[in-house]
Amino acid sequence: MKKILQITIFLFSIGVFACTCDDPKITEKFIESDFVAKAKIIKNYENESSRELYKADIIISELYKGEELNSIYVAGRSDGGIGSSCAIFIPENTELIIYARKNKDGKYSVGMCSGLLYLNKRNLKRQKRELEILKMFKSKNISFTDKINYREKATLHKKLEQFKGIELDKSYGIYEITFAQDLTIKNVTEISGFKNSIDEKLIEIIKTTEWTSFDKGVKDKVPENSKLLIGIYYYPKEKENPSFLSQYYL
Repeated sequence: MKKILQITIFLFSIGVFACTCDDPKITEKFIESDFVAKAKIIKNYENESSRELYKADIIISELYKGEELNSIYVAGRSDGGIGSSCAIFIPENTELIIYARKNKDGKYSVGMCSGLLYLNKRNLKRQKRELEILKMFKSKNISFTDKINYREKATLHKKLEQFKGIELDKSYGIYEITFAQDLTIKNVTEISGFKNSIDEKLIEIIKTTEWTSFDKGVKDKVPENSKLLIGIYYYPKEKENPSFLSQYYL
Protein backbone atom coordinates (compact mmCIF):
# COMPACT_ATOMS: atom_id res chain seq x y z
CA MET A 1 0.00 0.00 0.00
CA LYS A 2 2.86 2.38 0.85
CA LYS A 3 4.44 1.83 -2.59
CA ILE A 4 1.11 2.43 -4.31
CA LEU A 5 0.70 5.68 -2.40
CA GLN A 6 4.22 6.80 -3.36
CA ILE A 7 3.56 6.03 -7.04
CA THR A 8 0.25 7.90 -6.89
CA ILE A 9 1.92 10.95 -5.36
CA PHE A 10 4.67 10.80 -8.00
CA LEU A 11 2.19 10.63 -10.88
CA PHE A 12 0.14 13.43 -9.37
CA SER A 13 3.23 15.62 -9.05
CA ILE A 14 4.02 15.06 -12.75
CA GLY A 15 0.56 16.27 -13.65
CA VAL A 16 0.81 19.30 -11.37
CA PHE A 17 4.20 20.37 -12.66
CA ALA A 18 3.69 19.42 -16.31
CA CYS A 19 5.50 21.70 -18.70
CA THR A 20 3.05 23.86 -20.62
CA CYS A 21 3.85 26.34 -23.37
CA ASP A 22 1.76 28.64 -25.49
CA ASP A 23 2.29 27.70 -29.12
CA PRO A 24 4.34 30.70 -30.31
CA LYS A 25 3.52 32.47 -33.54
CA ILE A 26 6.28 32.36 -36.15
CA THR A 27 6.75 36.14 -35.90
CA GLU A 28 7.25 35.89 -32.11
CA LYS A 29 9.71 33.03 -32.13
CA PHE A 30 11.68 34.50 -35.04
CA ILE A 31 12.10 37.91 -33.38
CA GLU A 32 12.91 36.45 -29.94
CA SER A 33 15.49 33.95 -31.26
CA ASP A 34 19.17 34.69 -31.85
CA PHE A 35 19.59 31.82 -34.33
CA VAL A 36 17.08 30.38 -36.82
CA ALA A 37 17.97 27.70 -39.36
CA LYS A 38 16.78 24.67 -41.24
CA ALA A 39 19.14 21.94 -40.05
CA LYS A 40 19.73 18.28 -39.25
CA ILE A 41 20.90 16.84 -35.93
CA ILE A 42 23.91 14.66 -36.76
CA LYS A 43 25.36 13.79 -33.35
CA ASN A 44 24.21 13.92 -29.73
CA TYR A 45 26.63 14.06 -26.79
CA GLU A 46 26.13 12.90 -23.23
CA ASN A 47 24.62 15.35 -20.78
CA GLU A 48 27.00 17.76 -19.11
CA SER A 49 27.25 16.56 -15.48
CA SER A 50 23.78 16.22 -13.95
CA ARG A 51 22.27 19.14 -15.85
CA GLU A 52 19.44 18.56 -18.28
CA LEU A 53 21.43 20.08 -21.09
CA TYR A 54 23.28 18.26 -23.84
CA LYS A 55 25.26 19.26 -26.90
CA ALA A 56 24.09 18.34 -30.39
CA ASP A 57 26.07 18.81 -33.60
CA ILE A 58 24.10 20.11 -36.58
CA ILE A 59 24.42 20.58 -40.32
CA ILE A 60 22.70 23.72 -41.61
CA SER A 61 20.91 23.50 -44.95
CA GLU A 62 19.63 27.09 -44.82
CA LEU A 63 20.41 29.87 -42.35
CA TYR A 64 17.67 32.43 -41.76
CA LYS A 65 19.05 34.41 -38.83
CA GLY A 66 22.25 34.64 -36.81
CA GLU A 67 25.75 33.25 -37.33
CA GLU A 68 26.76 29.86 -38.71
CA LEU A 69 26.83 27.24 -35.94
CA ASN A 70 28.20 23.71 -35.79
CA SER A 71 26.30 22.76 -32.63
CA ILE A 72 23.49 23.77 -30.30
CA TYR A 73 22.43 22.76 -26.78
CA VAL A 74 19.20 20.94 -26.03
CA ALA A 75 17.39 21.21 -22.68
CA GLY A 76 16.81 17.53 -22.01
CA ARG A 77 18.47 14.12 -21.79
CA SER A 78 20.60 12.78 -24.62
CA ASP A 79 19.75 9.18 -23.75
CA GLY A 80 16.06 9.84 -24.35
CA GLY A 81 15.23 8.81 -20.80
CA ILE A 82 12.59 10.30 -18.54
CA GLY A 83 13.62 13.68 -17.26
CA SER A 84 11.70 16.69 -16.00
CA SER A 85 8.40 17.59 -17.61
CA CYS A 86 10.16 20.21 -19.76
CA ALA A 87 12.98 17.93 -20.96
CA ILE A 88 13.14 17.10 -24.68
CA PHE A 89 15.19 14.74 -26.80
CA ILE A 90 15.91 15.26 -30.50
CA PRO A 91 17.14 12.04 -32.17
CA GLU A 92 20.06 12.06 -34.57
CA ASN A 93 19.12 12.54 -38.25
CA THR A 94 16.11 14.64 -37.30
CA GLU A 95 15.48 17.53 -39.71
CA LEU A 96 13.85 20.60 -38.22
CA ILE A 97 13.67 24.37 -38.07
CA ILE A 98 15.72 25.42 -35.05
CA TYR A 99 14.82 28.53 -33.05
CA ALA A 100 17.61 29.03 -30.49
CA ARG A 101 18.46 31.65 -27.91
CA LYS A 102 21.94 32.61 -26.77
CA ASN A 103 22.29 32.25 -22.99
CA LYS A 104 24.60 34.08 -20.60
CA ASP A 105 27.30 31.43 -21.16
CA GLY A 106 27.28 32.10 -24.88
CA LYS A 107 25.58 28.80 -25.71
CA TYR A 108 22.72 28.61 -28.18
CA SER A 109 20.01 26.47 -26.64
CA VAL A 110 16.57 25.11 -27.47
CA GLY A 111 13.86 23.63 -25.28
CA MET A 112 10.27 22.56 -25.04
CA CYS A 113 8.96 26.11 -25.50
CA SER A 114 11.30 27.22 -28.31
CA GLY A 115 8.78 26.61 -31.08
CA LEU A 116 10.86 24.01 -32.95
CA LEU A 117 9.29 22.84 -36.20
CA TYR A 118 9.99 19.21 -37.06
CA LEU A 119 10.14 18.54 -40.80
CA ASN A 120 8.25 15.29 -41.17
CA LYS A 121 5.08 13.99 -42.82
CA ARG A 122 2.79 15.68 -40.30
CA ASN A 123 1.19 19.07 -40.82
CA LEU A 124 2.78 19.62 -44.23
CA LYS A 125 0.71 22.75 -44.91
CA ARG A 126 2.13 24.48 -41.83
CA GLN A 127 5.67 23.43 -42.74
CA LYS A 128 5.28 24.84 -46.25
CA ARG A 129 3.90 28.15 -44.96
CA GLU A 130 6.55 28.53 -42.25
CA LEU A 131 9.42 27.84 -44.65
CA GLU A 132 7.93 30.33 -47.11
CA ILE A 133 7.73 33.03 -44.42
CA LEU A 134 11.30 32.37 -43.25
CA LYS A 135 12.61 32.66 -46.80
CA MET A 136 10.72 35.93 -47.15
CA PHE A 137 12.31 37.27 -43.93
CA LYS A 138 15.73 36.33 -45.29
CA SER A 139 15.09 37.94 -48.68
CA LYS A 140 14.10 41.18 -46.96
CA ASN A 141 17.07 41.09 -44.54
CA ILE A 142 14.86 41.01 -41.47
CA SER A 143 17.13 39.93 -38.63
CA PHE A 144 16.46 42.15 -35.60
CA THR A 145 16.06 40.54 -32.18
CA ASP A 146 13.70 41.74 -29.45
CA LYS A 147 12.89 39.58 -26.41
CA ILE A 148 10.19 41.87 -25.02
CA ASN A 149 6.91 40.04 -24.47
CA TYR A 150 4.10 41.85 -26.32
CA ARG A 151 0.39 41.06 -26.03
CA GLU A 152 -2.46 42.56 -28.02
CA LYS A 153 -5.51 43.47 -25.90
CA ALA A 154 -7.84 40.93 -27.55
CA THR A 155 -9.70 43.28 -29.89
CA LEU A 156 -8.05 42.44 -33.21
CA HIS A 157 -9.87 39.14 -33.70
CA LYS A 158 -13.24 40.91 -33.53
CA LYS A 159 -12.16 43.48 -36.12
CA LEU A 160 -11.06 40.69 -38.47
CA GLU A 161 -14.50 39.10 -38.44
CA GLN A 162 -15.56 41.49 -41.20
CA PHE A 163 -13.40 39.49 -43.62
CA LYS A 164 -15.32 36.20 -43.24
CA GLY A 165 -15.92 34.63 -46.63
CA ILE A 166 -13.09 36.53 -48.32
CA GLU A 167 -11.17 34.78 -51.11
CA LEU A 168 -7.39 35.26 -51.25
CA ASP A 169 -4.57 33.55 -53.11
CA LYS A 170 -1.96 34.03 -50.39
CA SER A 171 -2.03 32.41 -46.93
CA TYR A 172 -0.43 35.20 -44.89
CA GLY A 173 0.38 38.88 -44.58
CA ILE A 174 3.20 40.20 -42.35
CA TYR A 175 3.24 43.77 -41.01
CA GLU A 176 5.70 45.73 -38.86
CA ILE A 177 4.54 47.88 -35.94
CA THR A 178 6.72 50.69 -34.58
CA PHE A 179 5.97 51.68 -30.96
CA ALA A 180 6.57 54.78 -28.88
CA GLN A 181 7.81 54.29 -25.31
CA ASP A 182 4.26 54.15 -23.93
CA LEU A 183 3.24 51.48 -26.50
CA THR A 184 1.20 53.82 -28.65
CA ILE A 185 1.60 52.86 -32.29
CA LYS A 186 3.68 55.30 -34.33
CA ASN A 187 3.55 53.47 -37.64
CA VAL A 188 2.51 50.24 -39.37
CA THR A 189 4.16 49.10 -42.60
CA GLU A 190 3.62 46.14 -44.90
CA ILE A 191 6.44 43.59 -44.99
CA SER A 192 4.73 41.04 -47.20
CA GLY A 193 1.04 41.59 -47.84
CA PHE A 194 -1.75 39.80 -49.64
CA LYS A 195 -1.10 41.80 -52.83
CA ASN A 196 -4.62 43.13 -52.55
CA SER A 197 -6.45 46.29 -51.49
CA ILE A 198 -7.10 44.43 -48.25
CA ASP A 199 -3.59 45.35 -47.09
CA GLU A 200 -4.55 49.02 -46.68
CA LYS A 201 -7.59 48.02 -44.60
CA LEU A 202 -5.50 45.69 -42.42
CA ILE A 203 -2.87 48.36 -41.80
CA GLU A 204 -5.56 50.80 -40.65
CA ILE A 205 -7.04 48.13 -38.37
CA ILE A 206 -3.64 47.27 -36.87
CA LYS A 207 -3.04 50.96 -36.16
CA THR A 208 -6.09 50.93 -33.86
CA THR A 209 -4.91 47.97 -31.76
CA GLU A 210 -3.71 48.37 -28.17
CA TRP A 211 -0.85 46.47 -26.58
CA THR A 212 0.76 45.53 -23.28
CA SER A 213 4.38 44.52 -22.74
CA PHE A 214 6.59 42.88 -20.16
CA ASP A 215 10.38 42.76 -20.05
CA LYS A 216 12.55 41.91 -17.03
CA GLY A 217 10.02 43.24 -14.56
CA VAL A 218 9.16 46.35 -16.59
CA LYS A 219 5.53 46.54 -17.73
CA ASP A 220 4.02 48.58 -20.55
CA LYS A 221 7.16 50.56 -21.32
CA VAL A 222 9.55 49.89 -24.21
CA PRO A 223 12.49 51.66 -25.88
CA GLU A 224 11.40 54.34 -28.33
CA ASN A 225 10.86 52.95 -31.86
CA SER A 226 10.70 49.33 -30.70
CA LYS A 227 9.46 47.12 -33.53
CA LEU A 228 7.18 44.10 -33.64
CA LEU A 229 6.19 41.83 -36.51
CA ILE A 230 2.57 40.72 -36.64
CA GLY A 231 1.10 38.12 -38.95
CA ILE A 232 -2.43 37.94 -40.32
CA TYR A 233 -3.23 34.48 -41.66
CA TYR A 234 -5.80 33.39 -44.25
CA TYR A 235 -7.72 30.17 -43.71
CA PRO A 236 -9.82 29.02 -46.69
CA LYS A 237 -13.34 27.64 -46.50
CA GLU A 238 -13.72 24.11 -45.12
CA LYS A 239 -17.01 22.32 -45.66
CA GLU A 240 -19.69 24.59 -44.15
CA ASN A 241 -17.19 26.88 -42.42
CA PRO A 242 -16.47 30.13 -44.31
CA SER A 243 -12.97 31.39 -44.96
CA PHE A 244 -11.54 33.90 -42.48
CA LEU A 245 -8.55 35.98 -41.41
CA SER A 246 -6.92 35.54 -38.01
CA GLN A 247 -3.90 36.70 -36.05
CA TYR A 248 -3.66 33.18 -34.63
CA TYR A 249 -1.03 30.93 -36.17
CA LEU A 250 -2.83 27.60 -36.57
